[in-house]
Amino acid sequence: MVVSVHPLCQDLPLKILSYLDSNGQTRATTARTTPFATVVTDLGGAHPTWFNPGVDKCFVPSDALYQKARDRKITPEQIIQYGLPIRKGFWSDPSTASSPSSTTTTTAAAASSNNNPGFFERLFGGGGGAKQTPQKSSSSPTVAKVNAKDALRAELGLKPSIPTVLVVGGGDGMGGIIEQAKSLGSKLNADGTSGESSEEEEALYQMVVICGKNEKAQSTLSSQEWGSGVSVEIKGFVNNMDEYMRASDAIVTKAGPGTIAEASICGLPCMLSSFLPGQEEGNVPYVEDSGF
Repeated sequence: MVVSVHPLCQDLPLKILSYLDSNGQTRATTARTTPFATVVTDLGGAHPTWFNPGVDKCFVPSDALYQKARDRKITPEQIIQYGLPIRKGFWSDPSTASSPSSTTTTTAAAASSNNNPGFFERLFGGGGGAKQTPQKSSSSPTVAKVNAKDALRAELGLKPSIPTVLVVGGGDGMGGIIEQAKSLGSKLNADGTSGESSEEEEALYQMVVICGKNEKAQSTLSSQEWGSGVSVEIKGFVNNMDEYMRASDAIVTKAGPGTIAEASICGLPCMLSSFLPGQEEGNVPYVEDSGF
C-alpha cells in the first residue's frame, strides 16, 4: 500500500505503480493493483494536485476540502473526512483523564488565565485603553490543588498563575519569529511594568518562544533583554508541544495546518502571524470563520 502526504505525489506515483503492477505493459491507472491513498494535510485550502480521481481513498480534514475533492471529480465513496493526523500527545486531555470531576478541573485550569481580563483584548488587538493590574486569584485551596495548567507550568519550569502566550513558527521556526517575539515581548513588558522602580517587581506576563530548528532565532532571542514586566522562556526544538500548548493561554503562529489543529484541540486561541502563499493561505479564513 502507498500513502501520499504531499500534493505533488499523486499523478506520477500512480502511473509508476500502474507500470510496475503490469510488469511494464502500461501506465493506465486501470492496471494498478497496489492500494493507493492520499492524506491531505492542508486544512482550509489545498492545491488541486492533492486530488486525483485515480486514488482508492482520499482522506480530507474539513468540509472545505471535501468540496474541493468533489470539484476534482473524486467520488463520495473515495472520500473519507477524518480530520488531520496529530501527534499522540494531543489524543486526549490528561487534566480530565485523571480528575474525578472534569468540570472542577476545567474551571481551575481557566483561573490562571482570568487573572488579567485585559490581556486578551490587548494581545488580540481589541480594547486597548488604560493598563489593567492583574487581580489576585480568589480560588480556594481545593481548586488550586486541581489547577492542571499551573501544575503543568511548574513541570515545564514556567511561572504559574500569570497570563502566558506561546510563540511558534513551525518545526523550522519560520514566519519572522524573531521580529514577532521582540515586538510582542516589548508590548507585554510595557503593559506589565507598573512604572515603580523595584528590584523585587515580578513579571505580570509570560511569553514562551519555541524556535524549532532555527538556531539563529534561538541564539538571538536568548540574548535579548526583555525587561521586568514579562518573563520570557526561549526554547529550540521540543517534542512536548502538547504540554506547552496546554500550559498557555494563547498562541501566536504562522498558519500551519498542524499547529492550528493542535491548538484547537487544546482550546488555545490562535493569532495568525503569517502564511505561506498558496499552501497556507486558505487556513486564514478557516481559523477566522471557525472562531479559533
